[in-house]
This record gives sequence, structure tokens and C-alpha cells, in this order.
Amino acid sequence: MHLLFLDESGRLDQGGLFALGGIAVRDTDWPELRDRWHAALSEARWPLDREVKWHGIRKGEVPDALADAVFETLAGSPLTCYVTVLDLERGPTVFPTSEHAYFRSPEDVYATALMFLAERFQHLLDDRDDLGLIVVDSRFRETDQRLRRFFGDLQERGTPYMRLGRIVEGLFLGPSQYSIGLQCADLVVAATAAAERGVGQGRGYLRKLEPRFGRHPLTGELVGVGLKRFPDPDERERPRQRLF
Repeated sequence: MHLLFLDESGRLDQGGLFALGGIAVRDTDWPELRDRWHAALSEARWPLDREVKWHGIRKGEVPDALADAVFETLAGSPLTCYVTVLDLERGPTVFPTSEHAYFRSPEDVYATALMFLAERFQHLLDDRDDLGLIVVDSRFRETDQRLRRFFGDLQERGTPYMRLGRIVEGLFLGPSQYSIGLQCADLVVAATAAAERGVGQGRGYLRKLEPRFGRHPLTGELVGVGLKRFPDPDERERPRQRLF
């Protein structure tokens, strides 16, 4: 069994970039990730039950040494990173909302990002001949319910390009302060989004994480697989192409 932990970065009600992403980890590899995480926190004398979040790193609430340590932990752990970055300003121009639902509303933007990630997770599960669960940082009760309904429909119908038969049940939603996996997802997606926005600290941490990102099994390509930008920088209005 694989677990895909997801968090978001950016505001759906504002312009700029919105990112959704995180980490996929096999259940048998979870103890190693947990032990590495606890060791990094313990060495920094940081309480194990206290969150380590990107916001705290940017605000200086998380010591630099601990921030470096947790990213080293992620870079050295058996996991796979996936992030989808949506351009909320270019998107509606390339894919007009009168014809496409990708950017029609904040909920549609989130659903678009989640669909891309679910497809990539399904590819990973196919490659590993395994099943998987998706765990998402809880937002608001009404929004969580809409997400569950959307993902339930997606599992039933599939995406335009594949069935999601290896992803079991629906979404599992919970607060990040009780989940190492969701805290890891926060760091991965926020550092990636910061790098995409040109923030030097984000670029530095993303370079550490790059070897852990999902890649095309034949070409080794990162962009379009582990890191999906939508619309692509050279995207024109055209049907989406299959990744594999």
C-alpha cells in the first residue's frame, strides 16, 4: 500500500500561482520516514508533537538548522514527490472558462490540481503493482465535503485519460498537526511553489528535493511528471496529451 499526502500553497481567491502536492510513501517505508523525522526534531530539541511548517520557516519561527535538517530528511527518505502548479492568471486565458472547467471557480481549480495528482499517483501504483490511499490536509467542513463528492465521482467515472482503479476508498482528510506525512507535504509543495515564484530559499530547498521527484519511467523527465505546470509555459488551447 502507498500513501499520498497532499497539501496546498497559494490562495485560490487571488491571482498568481496555486500549488497542490506532497509525498507518496510505501507503507513499509513509513517507519523509516517517521524515525528520520523524529531524529531530526530531537537533535534540534524541537518537541515531536509541534508542527514544522513552511510558514514557520519563512517567519523565522523554525530555526534554520532544523529547517535544513528536515529538508535533508526528506531528500534522504524513501518517498516520491509530486507537485502541480497552476497559473491562475494565464489559465483562464489559455482555457477560457466558457469552454473549460479547469479554472471556472476556486473549487474547479483545486479539483483540476487534484485530478492531475491522482493520475500521477495511479501511474506510480501501476508501476509498483500496488494500491494507494490519498490523505489531504483538511480545509473547511463544507469544502471537505465537496472534495469528497468530487473525488468519489472521479473514482467512479475516471479522468478523461484513465481509470483510478488502484486508489482505494475516497479522500482521507485530517489536520496536519497530527500527521508527519501532511507536514512533509506542506514543506514539499510550499518550497516548490516558492521556487516557482522566484524565492531563493525555495529554490535552494527544491534543489535538495529534486532527486526525490517522480520522473518518467522511460525518459527520466521531471517536468510534466513529478512537477506539473498548468498551463505549460508554451501551452496553447489544445487537447491534453497523455503522459505515458
